[in-house]
Amino acid sequence: MQIKKKIDIDMILDNFSSIAQWDTLGQKHYFVFEDRKRGGQWTLMSYSNERFSVHGIGENYFDESESFFEDRNDVLSFLWEHRSAFNYSSKQG
Repeated sequence: MQIKKKIDIDMILDNFSSIAQWDTLGQKHYFVFEDRKRGGQWTLMSYSNERFSVHGIGENYFDESESFFEDRNDVLSFLWEHRSAFNYSSKQG
């Protein structure tokens, strides 16, 4: 799935489990893509209660913990801002 319009993000979030990997231990789906601003990677995660979070890691930084999005619009904004890196990663997988 590619992000060309903001409505595409809704489809991605609604079908996140079909594009993401499953983490049995953490009981969540996750998708990893490049963090081009900080030179590392983002991991976008989804839990069964439909909450999304993100975590970043790179050579010179490591986010201490996941940052949970307050609502769906925050996830939409995040993915819209990082759509190019997300699209590149989704093509590779």
